[in-house]
Amino acid sequence: MPKQSLDIGIFSYVYSQVSGIAKAVRSLSEAIARTGHRVHVFAPCIRKNNSKQKNLFYHDVGGYRISHDPEIIFSLPIHNYFFPENEFLDISHIMTPVTIGVMGLSWSKYFGIPIVGTHNSPLSYYSDIYVPIVGKILSKTGFLWAFERHIWQKFDLVSVPTPSKKKLLLKHRFLKNPLIILTNGIEEFYFKKVDGGEIREKYNLGDKKVLLYASRQSPEKNIEKIVKSFKRIHKVVPDSHLLLVGTGPSMPSIKHKIQKYRLQEYVTQTGYVSDNNLLKIYNTADISCLYSWIEAEGLVLLESMAQGTPSVGANGCGIQDVIRHKKTGFLVNNLSEFEKRVIQLFKDDDLRAEFSKNCKKYVKLHRIDEVAKRWIKIYKFTINELYPLRYYKRPKEERFQKVFEFAQKIPGISF
Repeated sequence: MPKQSLDIGIFSYVYSQVSGIAKAVRSLSEAIARTGHRVHVFAPCIRKNNSKQKNLFYHDVGGYRISHDPEIIFSLPIHNYFFPENEFLDISHIMTPVTIGVMGLSWSKYFGIPIVGTHNSPLSYYSDIYVPIVGKILSKTGFLWAFERHIWQKFDLVSVPTPSKKKLLLKHRFLKNPLIILTNGIEEFYFKKVDGGEIREKYNLGDKKVLLYASRQSPEKNIEKIVKSFKRIHKVVPDSHLLLVGTGPSMPSIKHKIQKYRLQEYVTQTGYVSDNNLLKIYNTADISCLYSWIEAEGLVLLESMAQGTPSVGANGCGIQDVIRHKKTGFLVNNLSEFEKRVIQLFKDDDLRAEFSKNCKKYVKLHRIDEVAKRWIKIYKFTINELYPLRYYKRPKEERFQKVFEFAQKIPGISF
């Protein structure tokens, strides 16, 4: 008789960190646990105060927090490779491909457990930025993409959050595994009705038009360029204000740019804000923006859309699938277009209202509890139908056809 309740392993070295990917992993883990299935999280430096949720179990594999801003945890739990602990799992879901992910892969192969994975951020994109010399060499030589192909081809099924992310992986020859598309989803919390009035008072915004950039303040987000663009935007729309929410290594250089352009009265760096205040900021903002060229999905855009806030974003990987051009916001290819579209939305109240209505309608597809239900179907499909094909070394085409047929039946999943 088939097992009614699954034991699902979630492997991620970023689980306890502060980032969009970490938030997505936590949200999904908690949402799956709410469905009644048991979720076992394997990660370093897990915050134990979150462990009271029913059906959610934490397994700290050890690690050391080497940086707080940005938050970076180093964990290479080699000792765990030789003492597997997940023989009780029905399926492993690997969220990050290195260290903890490799450990989970090794364990799962040892016990013959099906493996699915979610690919969010390519290693080569961040290695260039955060490991300047070695990272650039590894990226330019193609070593990191080769490493990722080697790891991900061992999975039974791989998901990506957006169609453009799938195109990026196919471009780099991720051809041996079926790739399905399924949003990371956002928590129900972001759909709450709130009043952002106190935010306007707190940051002295008055009746100004507010452009919001909520993200980690780091080089790949190009926030310094947005500050420079806002100088030109503000000349055309003098009753405008730029709100920069978040922390990160670029905060000092961004502050310097604000001072250089004499925008101290018109640009505010809030630093870290609580989830409740962030929700109110989403509600307060007239426009939300994100100007980076490779995103897994751009969860901050989805979160702001849940409050009816339209967006302007870079027409790059991830973002181009979240913003529906000329329906929920605008996609732009350069800073000149960015300035033009922000000014257009600031000046056209009716257009903002139309986009706002569309945002609330579109973003309903990304509710995390619905995403979790889709994942349960994926897990059961992988265990019962897909894994046996791989185990018995059936042709790749047969597995791809199975996944294609499965995706056709489940709303919210595409192939």
